[in-house]
Amino acid sequence: MGCWGVKSYENDDAADALDAGFDRVCGPAYEELMDDHNPLSFDEVQRTLATPQTLEAALAFLTESLPAGLPRESWEEDARLAFVGVVVRHAEFGVAIPEPIRRQALEWLAGEDIDWDEATLRRLRSGKERALLERSVTRDQAP
Repeated sequence: MGCWGVKSYENDDAADALDAGFDRVCGPAYEELMDDHNPLSFDEVQRTLATPQTLEAALAFLTESLPAGLPRESWEEDARLAFVGVVVRHAEFGVAIPEPIRRQALEWLAGEDIDWDEATLRRLRSGKERALLERSVTRDQAP
């Protein structure tokens, strides 16, 4: 697993799942916004396009990348981190998260057992991510 930061979505698996989710749902619009000539930043593009559908598509891509029929409780740490990253990224953008998915992400964040190069920074970031998910709007609460 390649990680380039301490945020849950700053790893190759989460980035691939997010990219696939936006591409599957938004297609040409995503490609156009990601063009180097577009003045929007990467974060602004994802914020603009993030929806419950992109969340579902990204998680579906992640699930498809694992052995068929593998139950979530058997996922390895890198797949769990990618799942959490996809959920956190969408929560950051105000997307209502389905309660079972939010609970799963919180559980995996709390039980994270990955050795990080920047362990203290990751621990601080993980706490912020848990707080974000704990206060995030779930789909059941959304207007």
